[in-house]
Amino acid sequence: MSTGRSKLILFLAFILLILLLSGCAKTNREGIIKLNDLRSDYPGASYNGSVLEGELKRPLRLAAAPVISPEEGYQAYTDLTRYLEDFLGYPVEFITRQTYAEVNLLMNSGDIDIAFVCTYAYVKGQRDFGMELVAASEVGGQAKYASYIIVPKSSPVQDFAGLKGRRFAFSDPMSMSGRLVPLYYIQQKGERPETFFQSYIFTYSHDKSIRAVADGIVDGAAVDSLVYEAFAKKHPEIAAKVKIIQSSDDFASPPVVVRPGLEPALKAKVREAFLQMDKKENGRKILNELGIERFIPINDEAYNPVREIARKVGYP
Repeated sequence: MSTGRSKLILFLAFILLILLLSGCAKTNREGIIKLNDLRSDYPGASYNGSVLEGELKRPLRLAAAPVISPEEGYQAYTDLTRYLEDFLGYPVEFITRQTYAEVNLLMNSGDIDIAFVCTYAYVKGQRDFGMELVAASEVGGQAKYASYIIVPKSSPVQDFAGLKGRRFAFSDPMSMSGRLVPLYYIQQKGERPETFFQSYIFTYSHDKSIRAVADGIVDGAAVDSLVYEAFAKKHPEIAAKVKIIQSSDDFASPPVVVRPGLEPALKAKVREAFLQMDKKENGRKILNELGIERFIPINDEAYNPVREIARKVGYP
């Protein structure tokens, strides 16, 4: 090999190494996405590597389960991260994961502190490791939501039974509105998804399920009513391509939760941050982006109907 060619290879290898190192510098070993640089100028707090003395040795971590896709919720969650930083006086990192199960796993291991989860993910997390409620979203004066069964606008299907032998989209395996409710409908007919549908997929977010129906990828889907209504306002041209053919009974709204080991004073401050959002201008802007009016207190008993549905469909 010639000297010139050897030097060229070494130079290219050096450039590749630099690129790899620069890429690695943007994420830590846990793959957490940092939306903001760590700062030390928060009022009321001196950040020197720990959020609370003797407690956290890192920033607070906020996670969003895939109720909506990262593409749809990026701006709102980015703004929420900044709001929490300002309210709490501590650095906050935002992370997202593809499934509800991943978020529960990270909270159980103590790798995240605050999360938006679905109702069944809360029920399972509360039972498995003591996941704690912070607040629930309120829309239209009610902290409730339902499962909507949707089909293309031109579809002849009039109810869930009409989807037999057709293609269907669930959202997430742990989703109450996007998985457990349609499973309950199927069970009532003495069938399983494999026998009831021609085929089915998981989209891992409700807005993607709506798009899958609108684009004709599937013949029907089960989606969160709150997400559907917010999506329809934001994307009326897409919502015009689908229609709601069935709605479930109401359930308590998906909650914001915290891990049980979080320091009590900080836990109380996090709860206050969410309950005060509708009283602050920047908080109201974020609520509007999320399609929520405000966050309100909620108790564990409100989720007993979710537990009952989960029991009936044989969910652990």
